[in-house]
Parts: sequence; structure tokens; C-alpha cells
Amino acid sequence: MSLKWMLLLGAAMAASAGAQDRQSERLSKMEQRLEFVTRFASAPKSSVPFARSYDFEPLGRHTLLLYESMNRAYLVEIEDFCPDLPTAMSIGVDNKTSSLSAKFDALRIGGRSCRILEIRPVDVKAMKAAQKAEREAAKAAKPAD
Repeated sequence: MSLKWMLLLGAAMAASAGAQDRQSERLSKMEQRLEFVTRFASAPKSSVPFARSYDFEPLGRHTLLLYESMNRAYLVEIEDFCPDLPTAMSIGVDNKTSSLSAKFDALRIGGRSCRILEIRPVDVKAMKAAQKAEREAAKAAKPAD
């Protein structure tokens, strides 16, 4: 093998390793965020009122925070075979009524229909207050310049 091809192969392997490191770091951050959000989620519900999707935040390979509005969100777990969730830029909600039902409704992610397994309402107000308190504590802990 020529030196040129060995260098190209080495560069490709290094780029691949770097991409895997970034993906691993991103999943780790999602897991930390999931632990935080879970503190504010209530018990699973079989169905919740749901008019439309406002926003979403992937929290791992099969869990997301689905916002109906700025102040109403649900921790949603979907089937395992929707690998595009961590990098999804948009999702769709397949629900037939003005509610969202575990086991019956699905999310469209990356061209796949991913059935909802569990829905947990999140106390968004308490979660935002905790986030604010954490930011203020971190700011206060920083040494002055």
C-alpha cells in the first residue's frame, strides 16, 4: 500500500473516531438531561390531552421531551427501532383524536412511524425554576475576576 493511501486511511479512521466521540458525548449529555427531566415527570398516563406539537427535545435513543406549549410538556418513550431520534430535526405526531395515547399513537421520525410506549406529564414550571436555580448557583460559585 502506498504512503498516500495509508495517510488517507489513517485520516479517515481518525475522523470516524472523532465522530464517534462526539456522538458518545452528545448521548451522555442527553442522558444527564433525561435524569434531570425525570425528576419533574409524574406517573405514566395511558392518554393525555394533546392539541398540537410545539417543540421537542431528544433525550436519548428512545426518549424525548415533547412540548405541547411553552408550559406543557410530556416525557415520551417510543419503540427502540427509531434510531434517528437523537439527531432528528423535526418530528410528526400521528394521533387520531385531540389526545395522545400510549400504545396507540405514534411519532414520525426520519420517515418511520415510532409507536409511543409511555407518556409522563412534566411539571414544566418546577423544571424551569430548578434550571434557573442551578444557573444562579453556578454563577455564584464562579470566582470573581
